[in-house]
Amino acid sequence: MAAPWGAFHLSIVIDLQIHPATKILLWLGFALAVQTLDFAVLMLVSVLAILWLALLGGLSEALFMLRRARWLLLSLLLVYAFATPGDLLSPLLGAFSPSLPGLRGGALQAWRLALLLVALALLLRSCPRESLLSGLYVLMRPFRAMGLNPERVAVRLWLTLHYARQQSRQKMQAWRDELRSALDPAPNAALHVTLELPVFTWRDVMALVLATFMLGAALW
Repeated sequence: MAAPWGAFHLSIVIDLQIHPATKILLWLGFALAVQTLDFAVLMLVSVLAILWLALLGGLSEALFMLRRARWLLLSLLLVYAFATPGDLLSPLLGAFSPSLPGLRGGALQAWRLALLLVALALLLRSCPRESLLSGLYVLMRPFRAMGLNPERVAVRLWLTLHYARQQSRQKMQAWRDELRSALDPAPNAALHVTLELPVFTWRDVMALVLATFMLGAALW
């Protein structure tokens, strides 16, 4: 099945395997549920996620994400520490002292965000670029009735990831110039992107049903 869009052509190849859209939906469900996890469950999930990621050989990707997000995590901790009322860590400092409840709450929220990044690293490790794009393409297809063109979005995402990887060691301005020229090609330019779409199986259904049940229990 081919879906033309201007000078671009998106080909779809059907392949029997676990659908990447299921993994994306599971990650989105986890992103909702992680905010309700307490200390004990966070510890258990963190250990399991790190062990799973180590088995997949993706610890370096997770550490890279956490290193890039370190200032966001620190900012989150500081906002909670100084904006949450309660017993002060150092009463001598008065209003300039962080509160103990704020430090606990900030550390918990930063932990949840870090765990979400680890789960994202798991998703990216288990879904190569083309597989991830095929999952996003399938999830976007129901929005076609609202005017969204999933083929166009898939091609733009593919180009973004492609040029981001090629230009990762160059300056940001150079990367933007290359990406802008790629997204606005010459009239005679053509690009052929092929996505392999696995078929939904009973394993996908069972995984989504189980995830829905667990998400409902976590949010209850």
